[in-house]
Amino acid sequence: MQFRGDGLVLRAFTPADAPNIAAACRDADIARFIPLIPSPYTEEDARQYVDMVSSWDAGERRAFAIADDESGELLGSIDVRLGEIGSIGYWVAPAARGQGVATRALRLVSRWAVREQGVERLELTTHPENIASQRVAEKAGFQREGVLRAHTRFSDGRRDSVMFSLLPGDLS
Repeated sequence: MQFRGDGLVLRAFTPADAPNIAAACRDADIARFIPLIPSPYTEEDARQYVDMVSSWDAGERRAFAIADDESGELLGSIDVRLGEIGSIGYWVAPAARGQGVATRALRLVSRWAVREQGVERLELTTHPENIASQRVAEKAGFQREGVLRAHTRFSDGRRDSVMFSLLPGDLS
């Protein structure tokens, strides 16, 4: 399964993506804001990630490579857990930030999850200091709900998270 729209293609990861995943995930902000990501991030870590997401049950969770629709360049990753209450997360490579990549990908996947997969509530959490990710959530139609204390385990201990949600009535 893949999606095309707004200059992006969201597709399955392949082993050929491993070098680009590793390069992107060596970024300090990705390591800072994504829980329990290996640091330093190696190509072996990326190959293991590709293997892991390839084995997910498509009815429960999907991971998509975010790529430029023209060049095919890997720009990031977005994954969604499906169900009555779903959750979504993403990262964008440093060179692709500030271009609306995350917002466009988030709109595509969240609308598919709600409209076609029956998700009744889609949750998204961010690190409290990740202002860029919070802006992405808001631009994609998610509503900020509040701060969840000691919500997420990171390598240095538990951290707070800012909770956002998207309900079917929030879609325009």
